[in-house]
Amino acid sequence: MRPDEKDVGKLYFSVMVLFITLGYLVQKASLYIGILITEIVFVLIPVIVYLLIKRYDVKYVLRLNPLKSEFVLLLVFIAIASWGVSGFLAVLTNYFLSKLGKVPVMQIPPAQDFNELIIQLIIFGLVAACCEEIFMRGLVMRSFEMRGSIKSVVITAILFAMLHLNVQNFLSILFLGTILGYVVYRTDSIFAGMIVHFTNNAISTILSYFISQSGMANVSGVERISIPFSAVLFYGVIAVFSGMILYALLRRFTAMTTPYVIKGGTGVKEDVKVFLYWPFFLSILIFLYRVTWQMVKIAQ
Repeated sequence: MRPDEKDVGKLYFSVMVLFITLGYLVQKASLYIGILITEIVFVLIPVIVYLLIKRYDVKYVLRLNPLKSEFVLLLVFIAIASWGVSGFLAVLTNYFLSKLGKVPVMQIPPAQDFNELIIQLIIFGLVAACCEEIFMRGLVMRSFEMRGSIKSVVITAILFAMLHLNVQNFLSILFLGTILGYVVYRTDSIFAGMIVHFTNNAISTILSYFISQSGMANVSGVERISIPFSAVLFYGVIAVFSGMILYALLRRFTAMTTPYVIKGGTGVKEDVKVFLYWPFFLSILIFLYRVTWQMVKIAQ
């Protein structure tokens, strides 16, 4: 039995509200502890409690199915190639935003030593990947599944990108969310999404650390920067090669998997209407407010 879309919508809205209220406060007080609280208390626990109260089959809903060992390395390579494309989308977005003014530098500072790097890999990589995948590619994607397997992937990716409440990386996360949904759908295992998600976050964390240590991009004390067109071209070249590799990897991955395909009986108009249900609609309003506020801040 699949979770009800309306129930999941209410839970999604609640998580978003927690993100912008208590989540903001605990992360401001202590970044690492705050993120742990946000991911575990505000994301993971509500999902588990909801499934237990409703007496759903937790293993089925969350796709807690074993993943074949032959997929692990392939998924890591898919994540690396995806990172090259999503990175370009982030740079491209920030380039256009920089036309309004200087864009904010990433809020999460790079690790200052190896021990802190390990902490970041555990918190930003492992914990975030596990909790967010259980919520989004587990509960949320399963609830939309009767609309069709691919539709559930796309709808979940949109909601995943919105949940980050950041205009600077919306397209990047939307792309990543689509890849995450696809690998989970093809394998019917949440662990596929966790591997790709962790690898993606780990790449960013490790690169940030080594760039900071090398002094190649010293932005210490700098809150906002401009994005030159040369950066767009540089990342564009990376994205082209990454995209070609990703295409080949996904073809190989698709050939190796035989998922249960759900066609779905809803039309596009009916699928769009799901976003008009009050929890999703209010979530969209919150997201648009945050995006507008961020763009105004950039323009100042």
